[in-house]
Amino acid sequence: MDVKQGHPSRLKLRLLLAGIGAVIVGGLIATAFTAPLATRHPLLLITLDARNRYLVLARNVDLVPFLIIGTIRRALSDPLYWLLGRWYGDRAIRWLETKGGGGVLVTWTERVFAKAAYPMVFFFPGAVVCALAGRVGMPFARFLAVNVAGTVLTVSVLRIFGDILGGPVDAILGFFNRHLVATTIVTVTLVVLSLVLNHFQGTSELPPIEEFEAESDADPEPEAEAGPEAEAEAGPDQPSEG
Repeated sequence: MDVKQGHPSRLKLRLLLAGIGAVIVGGLIATAFTAPLATRHPLLLITLDARNRYLVLARNVDLVPFLIIGTIRRALSDPLYWLLGRWYGDRAIRWLETKGGGGVLVTWTERVFAKAAYPMVFFFPGAVVCALAGRVGMPFARFLAVNVAGTVLTVSVLRIFGDILGGPVDAILGFFNRHLVATTIVTVTLVVLSLVLNHFQGTSELPPIEEFEAESDADPEPEAEAGPEAEAEAGPDQPSEG
């Protein structure tokens, strides 16, 4: 997959942000309705959001669909953030830092990523790491291979972890089942409050389409510094013609 660096067309940008938005909405639904989904529809739960706690709660899902759905859902947004970093470079990273809720963690991640890019993609894929991989020009095929391999390992470990903690996990599911209405009211309320708080703080998980469309209309930014692969392929500098 050869993706040129620089701002995409508005259509591509809107499709990209729509994909990220769909993933975020799925996560919000999973959080708001954790109790009924975990107790009665655990496969749907990890289809909506495959973060650690949901994979542990879904320990009773059959192994094969657990691994397949868990891996696909967990890695689903990673290529989207790779594209965001590839197309918008440092602007995307700074947005994740200032308005995307990353804060100082973004700066720390940048420092570690500069020294261990592929291990970070393998062990700690997320919006910031994947956007950094796109920014430095990590080849998409290598990025995807490392990302998926790490995700399969993580999902497998969480399955084992859920089985080890089978007793406590089943106790939590039992509590949810006995207090389904009350726990659902609590989780829905918490999701609504978090959305309201983010609105007043000016933060959001979804990049605002107006801001990035404005970037698309502006002059493209200079090429980001090439990663190790690009430097190796470029070879030594050629002497200028006199």
